[in-house]
Amino acid sequence: MDHRCLVLSGRLLDGQDPATVHARMAAAFGMELSGFRDRVFERAPLIIRRGLDTATAEAQATQLRDMGVEADVWPDGNALVWLRRDQQIRGPLPEPALAHYARPGDQWCHDGGQQWFAWHPVPNDVAVPPLPTGEDAGPSAPPGFDGATSLHAAGEIPPMPPPLPASAPAAALKPPLSSLAVVAALFGLLALLWRPLAPVAVLLALGALVYLYRRPLLRGRAYAVAALLVSGTALFLWMQRPAPVPVAQPYVPRPLQPLAANAPASAAGTPVQCIASTAAPQNDEDRFLLTGQRLLTGRAQRKGDTYVAEAAVTVDSQCQPSALQLYVFHHGVFIGTALETAVSLATTRLTDFDLSDDQHLRITLAQCTSQPGDCAATTVKQIAVMPGGGGWTLGEVK
Repeated sequence: MDHRCLVLSGRLLDGQDPATVHARMAAAFGMELSGFRDRVFERAPLIIRRGLDTATAEAQATQLRDMGVEADVWPDGNALVWLRRDQQIRGPLPEPALAHYARPGDQWCHDGGQQWFAWHPVPNDVAVPPLPTGEDAGPSAPPGFDGATSLHAAGEIPPMPPPLPASAPAAALKPPLSSLAVVAALFGLLALLWRPLAPVAVLLALGALVYLYRRPLLRGRAYAVAALLVSGTALFLWMQRPAPVPVAQPYVPRPLQPLAANAPASAAGTPVQCIASTAAPQNDEDRFLLTGQRLLTGRAQRKGDTYVAEAAVTVDSQCQPSALQLYVFHHGVFIGTALETAVSLATTRLTDFDLSDDQHLRITLAQCTSQPGDCAATTVKQIAVMPGGGGWTLGEVK
């Protein structure tokens, strides 16, 4: 099967702007603009594809022409030559194409040879003699030039954009590093030092990953992944802030007062009758409350060594509670009331209370209007049971 090679002449098509074409070609090669000019355009004409079938070679030449550059398809053989123009090595080129690209004053050399020959154009009406071999006399090759170095290898060729010549330095093949990924990594490190910055660092790292996903030629994915891991760790540590420390209140003994002392005047003489209708006591703590003439409502909770019971502190003439309070016991000893003042049922309802453990009590209060049953839960209090100066005491967690 006959193979073809693709040659970039280095000339632009008519009407093309050099800066625009160079930028377009550099992007196709995945190179920086300055490196592309030095290693491709300044070395043209040169072969950029070998071992192609005719259809593929013509299709890729058309792609290059669409970018605004001149590209030609030549038979691909083993005979290659190099050009030296203005003290710069150009090529390699297929040997039959030498007459097409060489200019007066150029020198040429066989690929693998060590001798340079001056190029002399031949008039059209004169038969072209065969090119001299490497044994013919001629000026010696410049120091450091290895004519045996071939820029291309035949075989399966990937689609456009074309790769750099194989002899180009490895640094020229490396795509640029994304500055966004580097900035995201720095933000991740800063977030470890100042953790409120962690949410911003996580968003920046995710943005860098999305940016690089859409631009496969850019480097920096390792930076972006590291930034996401570091900023995610900082965010986790920031969210694990210690719980607020309960405010310990000085221990103040709160002895129970008789219910009759708190009853309204209209209810004088009724507390004893009301005590008879209270809920049956379930333990020593309930019986303690009854000695203070409290009316048990029947609502109570125990967690570990802590017990909380709801009781009425005042009643109306029909022995209905008009104000409620929560009484807290620890190790069977009364340590105080959970609310600073009893809840007046005329304005507030004690909706719920819950012991999450033996040291934390959650209370939900509802503010009520003058309309019966028109209440809405608006306040939640957190109460902590803790050691105090004179024993166990209660403190509100802010």
